[in-house]
Amino acid sequence: MRRTSAMVDEWTGQTNVDAAADEAVAWHLRLPSAGAEEWRAFIDWLEADPAHGDAYDALTRADAELDDALTPPDWSDTVPLAAANDDRAAPRRRWALAAFGGLAAAGIGVVMLPLETDRAMRIVETPSGVRRAVVLADGSRIELNGGTKLAIDDGAARLVTLERGEATFHVTHDAAHPFVVQSGTMRLEDVGTVFNVARVGPHLGVQVAEGAVMFQPEQERIMLTAGAALSHLDGEAPRLSGVAVGDVGGWRNGRLVFQRTPVRLVAAALERSTGVVVQVAPGLRETPFTGSIGVTGGADRLIPRAAALIGARAEQVDGRWRLVGGHAGP
Repeated sequence: MRRTSAMVDEWTGQTNVDAAADEAVAWHLRLPSAGAEEWRAFIDWLEADPAHGDAYDALTRADAELDDALTPPDWSDTVPLAAANDDRAAPRRRWALAAFGGLAAAGIGVVMLPLETDRAMRIVETPSGVRRAVVLADGSRIELNGGTKLAIDDGAARLVTLERGEATFHVTHDAAHPFVVQSGTMRLEDVGTVFNVARVGPHLGVQVAEGAVMFQPEQERIMLTAGAALSHLDGEAPRLSGVAVGDVGGWRNGRLVFQRTPVRLVAAALERSTGVVVQVAPGLRETPFTGSIGVTGGADRLIPRAAALIGARAEQVDGRWRLVGGHAGP
């Protein structure tokens, strides 16, 4: 049978769609461990054919919907959640392909650079043990852990400052207006991803759940893809590690996950989530801890249990907890 021109076009088009879908799957599997050159090749692939973008967008959308179905958010059994100060319902966020076009324009993801600003900022603050969700005018959603202080520039809703504490950012894509998070003397510029940032004194921690971010203190560029974590102490070289994507911002689900984390930062995380003051004896402050701690139940049970996991013991004096070296018993 002789094919008509229309039949050939239809067959060829379907073949191209199938090929794009197969290539999208291959890229989706490679990106979590991709380096800078692979990310540039990925962007070139996206820009080579609109079908590539459609295929990758469909794949990531389906992956996110499956993840939502399997792991629904549940904060009911952890700590109270204060009402957001925005009357709009938070839109369900999807990792749109267009974000990657913005990544190319912004130098691939998030860049941390010195930033100074004298603009007036609106303060959003949570006491320890209380969480809050804020939806910005652009639809970006910020989930604040306890003991967190954010400053939001209402004149430019895509600029926030994390002064202390911890927050998970769900950024709505807008390639023309990058989302900026400032913390200390550093800043992160993002165009559409999900990441967690924690600030404790001079320490900054970044974990990436979706997309890609670039860390650049003093002109040093370090690529972070989904599942990557970075720990940075002012004046020292950053330390890289991995993190399960499902553990990024785990405090939202009542579980704190640590990998070779100094006990002083573990104590700060416990304090943010429970609302109780947790001090650490000097000899224990820098001891690394790897493990997970479920933040459920009262502090009278939680803090001693956490201390035992760390390899320490908990003492309570005047309503404050103190972690000291050595177990109290077998």
